[in-house]
Amino acid sequence: MTITLENWATIAQAKQQRNLDSIPVEWRINPVESVHVMDIPATCGILTPDELKITGTPAQDLVAQTRKGVLKSYDVVLAFAKRAAIAHQLVSRDQ
Repeated sequence: MTITLENWATIAQAKQQRNLDSIPVEWRINPVESVHVMDIPATCGILTPDELKITGTPAQDLVAQTRKGVLKSYDVVLAFAKRAAIAHQLVSRDQ
């Protein structure tokens, strides 16, 4: 399909919807009215307290904790995947 001035919005909307549909249902946030969204990851209920701690930890500390066996790499990846899904929903919302 060739993108034209007339159909670009329809194509973009379909791609945005496909991206949002790829986010697991349990990771979806409710629509947000505020433009101040910095507290959403901590208040939306998707991230556990441990996942919030992981995503707020400097990378070098995560590496050290993973190396020592304090953290599992799966848990670190899951926490960041959830946080990325939250962020994606916030930046992809309709204006």
